[in-house]
Amino acid sequence: MTLETINSKLKNKKYILLYLVILSFFTISSFQYKNYSSPIFEMVILVLVFIIGSFSLYYYIQNENNIHKVALVIILLFGITCVFLTPIDDVSDEQEHSIRSEIVSTGQISTDYIQIPNSTEHGYKTITSLTLLGENTGSNVFKTDADDAKINLTPSYISSAFSQNPFYAYLPQAIGMFVAKLLDLNAIWLLWLGRLFNLALYAVIISFAIRKAPILKFSMLIVSILPLAIYQAASLSVDGIFISLSILAFAYFLYFYKTPNIKWTDLGIFYCAVIFSGLLKSPFLALSLLIFLVPKKNYENKTQNIISKLAILIILAIGIAWSGYATSVLANSWRGDHFISNHVNAKEQINLLLSNPIFSMERFSNIFNEFPVIIDRFFYFSNAAGAYSSRLLSSLYMIFFTVFALIYPLDEKFGMKTKLKGLLIGFLIYFGVIAVQYLTWASVGAETVMNGVFSRYFIPLLIFVPLILNTDFFEQDREKLSLTFLTIALSFISAMIILTVTIKY
Repeated sequence: MTLETINSKLKNKKYILLYLVILSFFTISSFQYKNYSSPIFEMVILVLVFIIGSFSLYYYIQNENNIHKVALVIILLFGITCVFLTPIDDVSDEQEHSIRSEIVSTGQISTDYIQIPNSTEHGYKTITSLTLLGENTGSNVFKTDADDAKINLTPSYISSAFSQNPFYAYLPQAIGMFVAKLLDLNAIWLLWLGRLFNLALYAVIISFAIRKAPILKFSMLIVSILPLAIYQAASLSVDGIFISLSILAFAYFLYFYKTPNIKWTDLGIFYCAVIFSGLLKSPFLALSLLIFLVPKKNYENKTQNIISKLAILIILAIGIAWSGYATSVLANSWRGDHFISNHVNAKEQINLLLSNPIFSMERFSNIFNEFPVIIDRFFYFSNAAGAYSSRLLSSLYMIFFTVFALIYPLDEKFGMKTKLKGLLIGFLIYFGVIAVQYLTWASVGAETVMNGVFSRYFIPLLIFVPLILNTDFFEQDREKLSLTFLTIALSFISAMIILTVTIKY
């Protein structure tokens, strides 16, 4: 046995021990939620996540120079666990996402809002199996029989199907559902295979993004394995593809930042990633502004430099056009009644803000006062009906990530000018998310700007934080820091899974 092998084994054991200690602490902290209804099952899952986490650390030690492979393995291992453990339609709006996924699985690019037979109501045509699963929202597979029957293709109708979202965001889920139908599986596999294909796409895009980025690879890894990100990716929600495409766009910016003679193909992929993520969350179209941080010398010529910046106008036009369409169909769901009963009207809201500048300043000066709410919601899981969270985990994670952003040595020293521009773009997106939700979700004149605002909307913004906050004051061993931060990050993912099992099983 070589000395290198011995050192590798010792290093592996040390960090696995650290992982065990932190995981034990998080598990004990979850006892406050415990109902002790399934202690054996919970112990099995605890052992499972420990094995997965330990293997992930070992794999990282063996592949420190291939972080994109590490990201793929971690996301798939923990994500697949979430695919099967997260209760039926338990992720926010997952039933509605499931309906749209099934519609896309039939080959429909757009949705038809039709009158429901023998009724005066309108809705969307789907299949009975999905409505039966929806009736068991929040139940795990041990507490319902709805998952045992074969897939029932009998037509069924439901009022909402996320018709305002573009169809491409549902392609992986739709493929999973199509396979479940093709193989004539039990109904639960509509959910599980849809989640699994969605997770796989997230993992592949993230892995490709990290591989493409010449710098900040480890920072991108830490952001992409945020527990809430994996939780969303391992569901039928479109948030997984939105997060991964946003990170992909940032990866291409990093590539442009370091690479001379930028290729037109790469510019095209960058803008496609911006558009596809921005059509899901319109403020993220502002990621296109990252092009202004690219050094002029990296362009092939002056013409390419000018065209790449003028393309932002096209991005803006696409965003405005899509927003108009999405807003027009948004009310074709339960939201229509909600808007009427709660006096939600974007046009009236805009008029009120423009005619009352003091009122506007008071409302939007609170966006930083509300930041603790956003931090708290980074460990907010499930949907409104059965939401659960951990203030301890969210607080500790923000401390962890802030320390990481401050002291982890970057492989690129960004100048103050670049940091300020990055801060401005990040703030623009942050403000935009809150403003859009206030216009489209809050009652006219609402006192808080946090109506309908959830932390998952801000996950891609975390990649800006190391770029902006990192200092050169700390001289640290990069290898030891990487293993320490990865160990802690894996502990938080494991804690999320333990929290889910503790509360939902």
